[in-house]
Amino acid sequence: MRTTEERIASLHSRAGTIKRRREKRVLTALGSLSVLTACLLIAIVIHADGLFHGVMSSQFTGSSLLSDGAGGYVLAALTAFFAGVIITAVIYKLRNR
Repeated sequence: MRTTEERIASLHSRAGTIKRRREKRVLTALGSLSVLTACLLIAIVIHADGLFHGVMSSQFTGSSLLSDGAGGYVLAALTAFFAGVIITAVIYKLRNR
């Protein structure tokens, strides 16, 4: 028969193992999400490349974002920004636990 101290030590060991598994699953999911987001952004840029030749050859790049054909680039930039903010917030929250 085990003593109370041995049972408590076993319980803490098991809790640590469960916590490490959970953290590993979350990190794997976040890594997969990052790869998926990068692939989607690359696909958006590749797809949008053929549509906006006039914008790419413009000398006034700041004002070219105001044209009607720049929606794909703005969408890609906003998606990347919000994905970065969400991933940063989740990682920050997990680290503070």
